[in-house]
Amino acid sequence: MGGSTHGDGERVTDSMQTIKLPNGEWRFDENRRLGPAGGFGEVFLGAGPDGEVAVKRLLISAASAAHRELAIGQQLAARNLSYVVPILDAGQDAESDRYFLIMPVCDCSLQDKINDLKGAFDIELFKTSLKAIICGLEEVSDITHRDLKPSNVLLHSGVWKIADFGIAKFMEDSTSLQTVRDSLTPAYAAPEQWTGERASSATDVYAVGCIIHTLVTGSPPFANSDDIRSSHLHAMPTSLAALPPRISAFTSQMLRKIPAARPTLLRCKQVLTDIPLEVKLTSAAMTTFVEAAKMVATEEAAVEAKRQEEESRRRERAEIYSAAKTELESIRVRLFDKICSASESAKIQGECLVVGRATLEFSYIVEELTESVGQSPGVHSWNIVAWSFVNLTCRNDAQRYRWSASFAFADRNDGHGFRWYEIAFWRLGGNGADEPCAIAAHSSDFHYAISNVMHNVNIAYGPFAIDGEDEENFLERWIALVAKAMIGELKRPSNMPIRVWPA
Repeated sequence: MGGSTHGDGERVTDSMQTIKLPNGEWRFDENRRLGPAGGFGEVFLGAGPDGEVAVKRLLISAASAAHRELAIGQQLAARNLSYVVPILDAGQDAESDRYFLIMPVCDCSLQDKINDLKGAFDIELFKTSLKAIICGLEEVSDITHRDLKPSNVLLHSGVWKIADFGIAKFMEDSTSLQTVRDSLTPAYAAPEQWTGERASSATDVYAVGCIIHTLVTGSPPFANSDDIRSSHLHAMPTSLAALPPRISAFTSQMLRKIPAARPTLLRCKQVLTDIPLEVKLTSAAMTTFVEAAKMVATEEAAVEAKRQEEESRRRERAEIYSAAKTELESIRVRLFDKICSASESAKIQGECLVVGRATLEFSYIVEELTESVGQSPGVHSWNIVAWSFVNLTCRNDAQRYRWSASFAFADRNDGHGFRWYEIAFWRLGGNGADEPCAIAAHSSDFHYAISNVMHNVNIAYGPFAIDGEDEENFLERWIALVAKAMIGELKRPSNMPIRVWPA
């Protein structure tokens, strides 16, 4: 922010640091901070040729920014701006290797005024500040602010003005995305900023919607949430009863999760710059209509929030699936390598390892599952993201026997999160030839078997975790089975389920 003077009327001391920027020399005192430090920098009271100024020091060195040019001053100086705090100078100080912005000292921030109100709704402050914010965004419509919040809206020469245009973009270009994300103000960050997507004017529109909530209620919409990220991504904001239904519904649209679904800045200006906060309805029909419109807007917001939540969950599952597939492939490689290192006779043929009378097929195929596939009503089941299988075939002169098992990358709701599990099955009344056997994790048989429901398909053994600290047990188990199969001695266990290993 541009900063506000101390209320005690103190003058700038002589113990100052001097910095040299493109437009000249400036001095500031680190002991005279103007307001609390923000995510991108801190502001100090300073002095220049014409008197007191606010000096903002960015939380980034020229070295870490690869000595990138800070062009904010040049971008804004040539424009006739009424609702944006002017930049007097900006750039890198060679001596300190830091970036600075020089601004006029402002009277106070919008956040200061909100704090003074202690949650009360000041209609005049609402009108004047909101109009100024919208007009300021319109004046610099080619630059996305990215960090709009009440502490960046300052009172200068009797007019509310936006400060810190372009700083977030400069930081984004100069540092990692994670650094920028950590520097943003969580209460005003749009969903796309949480997920690392491109910021746009819709990002600023979302922030204005949050500011409206703050002006009306004293706090932004999700400030009291236990998981503010999840709330911005999925939750619906509360309606604003102090505003006319039309404006409350419009604010909900500004807070839609999908950027393209939010109203444009032009539409925000048309709706919000001249707000009739005392609505006089001309008829009972109009009263009914406005209330119905508010309900429709609320329903639309709920549908959109649910769609966004589902899309977020889909992306999350896709990421989990990709990691699971890579992990299972690594386990397969380590199993095959261990067997091959112990026997010159072992050969890898595509997806299979062949040694003696044994053929071990550890499938490359890992199928991605949706969240509810295969589950039946009333049957408690696991949250399975991916599944695969392993087959071990033993050939001898009399017959061919196959032992197989399923792999499921699942959260069993036991507090251990997602892991790879091995589980095998057997059937009541079956011929019992090739058991234990694998079953596809998308089948209802799989989910009935792992539940407490009586069913003809049952668990032969498992589930055994096979990754991380349990991988060695998995490798030993299958190496022992392969050892039996390679000499023709692997056969169906006499008892199901298998209680004792080795089977």
